[in-house]
Amino acid sequence: MTKKNIFFLTATLLILVFAGSFTAAMVRKQNSPEIPELESIPESTETESVPETSAPEIETETLLQDAPEFPAVPLNLPEMNRQEAVLTVEAEYADYSGALHSEEAGECSNGEYVTGFSGQEDDKIQAAFMIPAAQHYDITVSVRTKVPGSDKILLNGEEIGTFSLNDTEHFTRVTVSGIYLPAGQAEVSVQPDAGTVAVDYFEISNNTELEKIRYKNHYELSDKQASESALKLMDYLSRNYGKNMLTGQYASGTDNKELDDICQTTGKYPAIRFGEMQSYSNNTMLKKQDIIGACEKWSALGGIVGLCWNWDAPSGISSIWADETDFSLSDTIPEMNLSELALMSEQEIASALENNQISEECAAILRDIDSVSEALKSLSDKEIPVLWRPLPEAGGGWYWWGADGAQSYRWLWDLLYQRMTEYHQLHNLIWIWNGQSEDYLVDKYDIAAMDIYLDENQEFQSRYEEFVTLYRMTKHKKILAVSECGTVPDMNFIFRDNTVWSFMGLWYEDYLSELDSETLINFYNSEKVLTLDNVREGLK
Repeated sequence: MTKKNIFFLTATLLILVFAGSFTAAMVRKQNSPEIPELESIPESTETESVPETSAPEIETETLLQDAPEFPAVPLNLPEMNRQEAVLTVEAEYADYSGALHSEEAGECSNGEYVTGFSGQEDDKIQAAFMIPAAQHYDITVSVRTKVPGSDKILLNGEEIGTFSLNDTEHFTRVTVSGIYLPAGQAEVSVQPDAGTVAVDYFEISNNTELEKIRYKNHYELSDKQASESALKLMDYLSRNYGKNMLTGQYASGTDNKELDDICQTTGKYPAIRFGEMQSYSNNTMLKKQDIIGACEKWSALGGIVGLCWNWDAPSGISSIWADETDFSLSDTIPEMNLSELALMSEQEIASALENNQISEECAAILRDIDSVSEALKSLSDKEIPVLWRPLPEAGGGWYWWGADGAQSYRWLWDLLYQRMTEYHQLHNLIWIWNGQSEDYLVDKYDIAAMDIYLDENQEFQSRYEEFVTLYRMTKHKKILAVSECGTVPDMNFIFRDNTVWSFMGLWYEDYLSELDSETLINFYNSEKVLTLDNVREGLK
């Protein structure tokens, strides 16, 4: 696969870009088991914890002793020469296959535009530019179309974005932002979808947003009673944010198979072991796994614990998917004050049910939160901090917790947050919001994250388009991370584009097993990533 040196970001195209990311995430989970149905763990060991004194023994049993060694991989960044630049090519001076039209009303910039394309695959209009300096640029085309389609913008023959316009009467500026270009010649073209597009002009201007991204040395936790261990971990994340990226891997079960595989290939273990709490839901069809015990063992080895909760519908048909379950979140929301509901005891819940103050479905939500909270209490008691990501990917609408809209989602998030922190006193959690849409943004959270899955012919590179979107959305006040991904980032692009995600979490199955070994080795041995060895030293 040829490595691309282009990226795209545009406010106009964000909906299209993230619709693609959301769709890829849905395909990933629909085409793979949610959690493998492993053999049940005997009841006597299901919640067995690991004494602190057993850490050396676990280390000998768990970590590979014959891992390969590789030299550190230094960054290889281009030298940039930032300068102001606004370059324009009128459509009539471009190379085109359409026809030139005049417009006396002055709607277009120079009184002329190009349209009348045939709509064939090789149909395009192309403008040549001489780029003055190596830096990031914004590419803009002024276009109009009578029939909304999927017209493409290309740079040097490579697609960098598509657009579909609703305004068919006026020319609209469509901008693809943050593209790195070396000095020299570049060609920008528009490839019409159906032949109705009209092109007024092309423009390339220097981008300033990426260079202005700033990383703070300290980020506050939303929980004012956060435990000492949570504060310590957040301090570690803060100190490294913008300087290094932490490695993370999802485990398919209670063992460390995927993490061992990574070490066997790269010589390094991930800094973060991510697990899934789905089997702790009361209405799940999955067999119970001792995920908490696996977390305790990983923490004893000095690693960071991350947990996601894909929540099977609390009642009715058991599924996380909105189109498979008959559970409706909006129908469960009572008129009762949320804080009063969040702090109810079991007896008060029973009384509220009897008096028709809440529905059985609402009570089922509370019971599920209690079930997961009771499991997490073991980690809290042992002062093990958790990167906690409940209710993920809500903005896509395919999970039941996001399907009823942003207002219902935010209600559930607030209920979950308040019941877990105040009623269950879980102050070891660092809350990761992964709603991925500004409409779903909540008030209390600590880290904003994206799930990023790409087409087979795409490389991760830096994904600065998603980074900048979250950066804007969070008003520059939160740590940003990649909560799930299907491949690993390229650290050269990450630092070239100044979009240094705090951590990443690679999904398991084919996403790991089919990943090119050289790519994985280069990533895990980059001088700018943190692995288990770094974390054990840095969190002492």
